[in-house]
Amino acid sequence: MKISILGTGRWASCIGFCLDRKKCNLLMWQREHKDRPESGLFINRTNEYVTLSNRVKLTHDLKQAINYGDVIIISILSQQVDNLMQSIKQVPGYENKIYCLAMKGIEVSTGRRLSEILIDNGVNKDNIAVWVGPGHVQSIFAGQPTNMLVSAYKRNIGEMLVKLFTDEKKIDIVYENDIIGAEIGAAAKNVIGIASGVLEGSGLEQKKGPLISASIKEIGELIDAEGGDKYTSMGLSFAGEIESTFFSKNSKNLTYGKLIAQHKTLDVDGFGINSKSVEGITTAKALVKKQQDFNARVSEEKQLKMPITNAVNDIVSGKVDLDVAGQYMSEKVTESIMLK
Repeated sequence: MKISILGTGRWASCIGFCLDRKKCNLLMWQREHKDRPESGLFINRTNEYVTLSNRVKLTHDLKQAINYGDVIIISILSQQVDNLMQSIKQVPGYENKIYCLAMKGIEVSTGRRLSEILIDNGVNKDNIAVWVGPGHVQSIFAGQPTNMLVSAYKRNIGEMLVKLFTDEKKIDIVYENDIIGAEIGAAAKNVIGIASGVLEGSGLEQKKGPLISASIKEIGELIDAEGGDKYTSMGLSFAGEIESTFFSKNSKNLTYGKLIAQHKTLDVDGFGINSKSVEGITTAKALVKKQQDFNARVSEEKQLKMPITNAVNDIVSGKVDLDVAGQYMSEKVTESIMLK
């Protein structure tokens, strides 16, 4: 089976390395950027995390990448998926490939899950899967194993990908039969990661325990409202991410929350982090949109309340003075806990 990976960022390169170790037939695609230097991965097959063998093919030609792979793994920033699909649609037969989304996010302009974007762009629904769960490249390559999940609209596709992606001693993968819950949970963990960072950066670490409890319930209710299984929030896509998102120094969302709380500015790009890569910022806005859309359809008694998610959105959108962001977040955690 041939596999194409669209993207060459931190996680995409980890996927490429693991599949290369298994001697898969692999091609990696990266968009050509004429306004900046070529990435190290394309120049000498290495970056700060991985080194790829000469077996791995590299290309800037998207048509070649789509035609090559029986399985197409997409691992880019979530807000770029629809734009990428506009180009993929120009390749005859694209709709019948197997697609696996190996990233986390919700489209901010529409509130669509990433699999919904593919469906809306003509991809056969039964051929779509997602690969999510706790995993930092730095930890994996320090020898720390992890557990992740694949979820799909068609079980046999998901189970096939589980066998394909499992990498002994590094990544053990299970099948989860709730793609809605898996996608929402995986995206929402980035939002709650920012909340954790705001509390920590404000010296309120003791509220991180209550944050965990409250957020599992809050996101479970959102999953239920969207048609998934609310108990999925207790699984690998959300609760399983607690260590890697709420505590790990490798968490971009946690780091961003800490920096804005400590330095009282939303512009933290000068502190060693690219805010464009902090998925929780746009995802917070997208989840609030989902909440509002749901509440517009139901009675007052059935209204969905999401104090923590709204608090993150309020903070990262500048509605809350960063001098009081920690206290504001602390109060919203308590409010979420008190909800029945």
